[in-house]
Amino acid sequence: MEYNELIEKIQHQPVDTPDTDAILAGMRRKMHRSRQRQALVAAACLLLAIVPLSLPVADTPKPTLAETVSATLPSSPNDLPAPLAGYRNSLRNHQIHTAI
Repeated sequence: MEYNELIEKIQHQPVDTPDTDAILAGMRRKMHRSRQRQALVAAACLLLAIVPLSLPVADTPKPTLAETVSATLPSSPNDLPAPLAGYRNSLRNHQIHTAI
């Protein structure tokens, strides 16, 4: 008997369902937050991609000691730069030592 009484009580109680406007308003809020989140993520990704490209490179290459010295020496138009001439001389010296 108790089971049947419970069923009757439940059937006579009004069902509290939200109206259509409340459901649609909740969906709109949810979609609006989702779009805001997506826009924020897209902006952050663009910022992370663009900022490193726009910053000047801090590590500008400095001339080596050989380049600095060769820049101070007078050179004729037909001569090799000092580092290349030194490399050629070291190859020649190696060939001479190998032959000896």
